[in-house]
Amino acid sequence: MNEARSCSSDTPVERILCVEDSPTQAAHISNILTRDGYQVDVAQDGFGSLALARETKPDLVVLDVMLPDIDGYSVCRKLRSQSSQYIPVLMLSARQEVEDRLDGLEVGADDYLPKPFDARELLARVKSLLRIKRLNDDLQEKLNEAQESFNVWRRVAVTDHLTGLHNRHYLQKMLQEEVTVAARYGTSLSCVMLDIDHFRDFNNKYGHLVGDEVLKGLAGVLEKGSRKADVVARYGGEEFVLLLPMTDLEAAALTARRLCKQVASTPLASEAGNLKVTISLGVAALPDPEINTPLKLIAKADRALYMAKEAGRNRVVVLGPEDCPPRKLTE
Repeated sequence: MNEARSCSSDTPVERILCVEDSPTQAAHISNILTRDGYQVDVAQDGFGSLALARETKPDLVVLDVMLPDIDGYSVCRKLRSQSSQYIPVLMLSARQEVEDRLDGLEVGADDYLPKPFDARELLARVKSLLRIKRLNDDLQEKLNEAQESFNVWRRVAVTDHLTGLHNRHYLQKMLQEEVTVAARYGTSLSCVMLDIDHFRDFNNKYGHLVGDEVLKGLAGVLEKGSRKADVVARYGGEEFVLLLPMTDLEAAALTARRLCKQVASTPLASEAGNLKVTISLGVAALPDPEINTPLKLIAKADRALYMAKEAGRNRVVVLGPEDCPPRKLTE
């Protein structure tokens, strides 16, 4: 049974679910509410009402305590558990005992109306509960907007505006956290520092706008070639850092070599056409007796990067424990 009446205003018609096993009572309640401008759906048993509530998402439920399958208290409890949104519940019962009212309120009902009831009292309580729901919905909307604004602000605060990668501030925060975790549990943590070879000459030849496009293109290659667990950040200028949790030195070296070859073979689109660049990379990792702070991990990877540049660029240098000169030099 489903009755509805259109409203003349632009305000959406509020929808009420009436759960009543007596057809006479259901028709009586539905008529009262429909005449006052509400859209009414009727269910005649508990399980049917739960299914209908999932389908129609009512603004309010008028719920009889006595039903043929499960009682109204059980329906109210299940309504609360199956919906993440607030739906006010007005319970109806021919029982007059205070305990019955308390039972309804304890399972989550918002109000309790004994039978027989006056139509004016029913409407007054319905309007009161719907007013509370509107206030609750408005508050929830404001909270959601505030949360979204905060999320946007947080993303901006930790994102490099040019490349879209994480920025140096976020890298430093995550570096501290990951070094702490690696030290506590004895796990591996690798750091890869890289930059674009001869980028200053490149900027002088093509201009800074083209240089920015190349930085963005390189950022895309790095991000695509990394795992979700990795932290890929722009360290500054043409320098980038990859933080690789649960990755030992050998695995990090393989990742660095793969990225080195991939960048060298991938033309980066720009206004000046498809341009090729190369990168130099330095790799360091925990555990390492030389490294006991986040700063020292970055410093060792930076030292390896410097050695890669000194050795001719477009290559990877890996510095492990006690490595000086480097253990591996990869073209």
